[in-house]
Amino acid sequence: MRAFALMLVLLMSGCVSPVVVDHRAGTDYSRYQTYAIDPPSGDSEMLSLDGQRVQQAVKETLANGPLKAADKDQADLLLRYQFTPVERFSGNTFSFGLGFWRNNYGLSTSTPVEGETEKEYRLQLALVEPGSKEVVWQATSRDTLYLEMNSQHRLERINAMVTEMFKRYPPGASAK
Repeated sequence: MRAFALMLVLLMSGCVSPVVVDHRAGTDYSRYQTYAIDPPSGDSEMLSLDGQRVQQAVKETLANGPLKAADKDQADLLLRYQFTPVERFSGNTFSFGLGFWRNNYGLSTSTPVEGETEKEYRLQLALVEPGSKEVVWQATSRDTLYLEMNSQHRLERINAMVTEMFKRYPPGASAK
């Protein structure tokens, strides 16, 4: 029975997608052939290092993909990205208890939960029609970046996020 439960847990953990994808229903994605990167306003003058990593990952991922790079004024879609902050609580507590059933005696102690809230960031990509400014496809990574990550780990994580996201473009494409 334990082996079955362990296999079930392992199987279920493999079913969680590393990205969440949403798209505008009824859109004919075959009419979109080109894209241009439209960085966030904060990245317009001098790109942040993570912004540079995202742009490079997109270019590499889409090099042989369903969309080709184009100039911003000629592109069918604009690719926008942002890092969305999320808070994660890291805490610990100490508890100890001892009890007896017969005469209702017991002993217990506990300490308050101690910890700190850390800010992490999820990558979001959106494909936007230039004329209408409407989002037609978006993806959000379940994985996060955190401030203490080293440069190489950040690069690898961003590359993996972008690759996973575009496995699901166009809508209906299955993750490979």
